[in-house]
Amino acid sequence: MEIKNNYMDFDDEEVQQEAEDVVMMLMTVVDGRDFAFRFENVKRLAQVEEIFPVPEFPDYILGFTKLDDSTFAVIDARRRFGFEPQKDSDRRCMIVAEEDGIEVGIIVDEARKLRRTPVSDVLPAEKLNDEAYTRYITAMFRRTAGSICYVISPKLMYSLTSEGYIAAARKKHMRYRIKEKNVQNEKEQ
Repeated sequence: MEIKNNYMDFDDEEVQQEAEDVVMMLMTVVDGRDFAFRFENVKRLAQVEEIFPVPEFPDYILGFTKLDDSTFAVIDARRRFGFEPQKDSDRRCMIVAEEDGIEVGIIVDEARKLRRTPVSDVLPAEKLNDEAYTRYITAMFRRTAGSICYVISPKLMYSLTSEGYIAAARKKHMRYRIKEKNVQNEKEQ
């Protein structure tokens, strides 16, 4: 399998050949490895705010958070990939992504740049090895520096086995929020 290397920074002054389609990627780092999200799946970047933990959830699901009018699960990419936990740093951030109607917050060590890669350079992911994170990638491409970058699927990070947990917890969290709001309204009256 040959992996091409026509990768470009979005902000480079090089001229992209108009005949070739490109895919926009948000570049991130988790445990020193390069990962990307298809930009079409990224809704926003956010600092990690208050997370409401849910008992008996898998350890990679930190709980739920609320941004604007959305409530969604927060997944720690390090834990999900089986990497060692890291102390909080000012570079850690949450990628709020949506794929096939599933919205999820994924905490990464660092979000780097928005980049474009020729579609012809993005290859479907094959089973590369037995490392845990290979289950959550859909594609890969070679970076300018020569390293491989893996494209993360928010839907696979969420995974089918997590759906039941998350749906039940979302309902429980929403009931709690409604109850909390009713108590607050009663106090104001």
